[in-house]
Amino acid sequence: MSFAKNVNQFVLDVGEANDKIVRATVISLWGAIIQGSPVDTGRFRANWFPSDIRPSEEISDKEDHSGLFAQARATQSVKTQIKSDGFTLTNNLPYSEVIEFGGYPSGPNTTGGYSKQAPHGVLRVNIKRFNQLIFENAAKFRV
Repeated sequence: MSFAKNVNQFVLDVGEANDKIVRATVISLWGAIIQGSPVDTGRFRANWFPSDIRPSEEISDKEDHSGLFAQARATQSVKTQIKSDGFTLTNNLPYSEVIEFGGYPSGPNTTGGYSKQAPHGVLRVNIKRFNQLIFENAAKFRV
């Protein structure tokens, strides 16, 4: 094989590896967000909707206590999306902002306005792990 062909093949391999790293990282991150979501009725976990660059506007009345259905939906979306340049996970329930930033009224499931199950939110605690997830997935798909 010529040098030019070797370089071209390397570029293709790197591009493919990068795509795998991005997709695996998104799947890991979204899974952690869904599993880190507090569960009362299971409706909050069921309302994580994947999309490309534009956020989903969906809201569901379904419940998903385990989060497995929402996680499977998110994973399938990442695997089948043609371009890997934009992934969005959205929860449109009106209380999603309160779960993330506090403001609940006092009650048996709250402390200081925060969910006892997710006292530091759901997104922020997982976004902090983003770089770690990238490094972990990069090690799996190293060219």
